[in-house]
Amino acid sequence: MRDEDGKVLQSSETDLGEPLSFEVGAGDMMGNRLFQGFDEAVRGMAVGQTTVLEASGGEWKRELLFAVPRDHPEVARLEGRYKNQGGLAPGLVVELANGAMAVILDISETEVKLDANNMLAGKTFTIELELVSIDAPATEDAATTATA
Repeated sequence: MRDEDGKVLQSSETDLGEPLSFEVGAGDMMGNRLFQGFDEAVRGMAVGQTTVLEASGGEWKRELLFAVPRDHPEVARLEGRYKNQGGLAPGLVVELANGAMAVILDISETEVKLDANNMLAGKTFTIELELVSIDAPATEDAATTATA
């Protein structure tokens, strides 16, 4: 996966040490758009072929930037939860009570500024997939597993 400038953000070769394996058709069940894209891309490919996908982190929304007063119960909850990781600090990614993820932008004596946008919001990146192998299903009812 590369960013808009061509810088490698993640590589299965260097980051995982092996190709990523997945079950063809599982992307539909997972509901993850990125895995659905992988799934669609490998269908009809032959072993050794490559393809390039373009993905976007979605729209960046100003309303997902907000400040929470230091005495708010959510800040107290976050301080307790992340205490063992050195406490709240700018750059820390936290999970909010509603399950959303946010990055702490700044902390002052009176408030904590957060950004709940997707970390890739407003950015486009490319993913190069190479179909390394296709494993036959174990049974007639099993789906095919692809390694890319």
